[in-house]
Amino acid sequence: MTTFDELREQITHLSQQIALANSTIKSGNDFDVTDLPKVTDFLCQELQQLPPAERSKLSPKLLALIEELDNLTITINSNLDKVRVEIKETTSHNKAARAYTSANQPGKK
Repeated sequence: MTTFDELREQITHLSQQIALANSTIKSGNDFDVTDLPKVTDFLCQELQQLPPAERSKLSPKLLALIEELDNLTITINSNLDKVRVEIKETTSHNKAARAYTSANQPGKK
């Protein structure tokens, strides 16, 4: 079982990782977030093992963590939307370039 202090440190560390992920993704760079679900699941399981009094002491940190995760989700979805638009624009551009190229080939009318 993880102690109260260890959980508090892990929550702080996770919060820092989420902040780093958020700023990295906002700047247009990649950040691997594949471990976040495992880490949050682990924290949730370990929190259930704490006595209620200790659990309630972590409540403000956990609520802040939930908000940080929600903000990260918004950032990721926003960047995904930008990528979708870029792909659509690139695809349209490529189609137009192919059409122009094939229209200007000798022997085509």
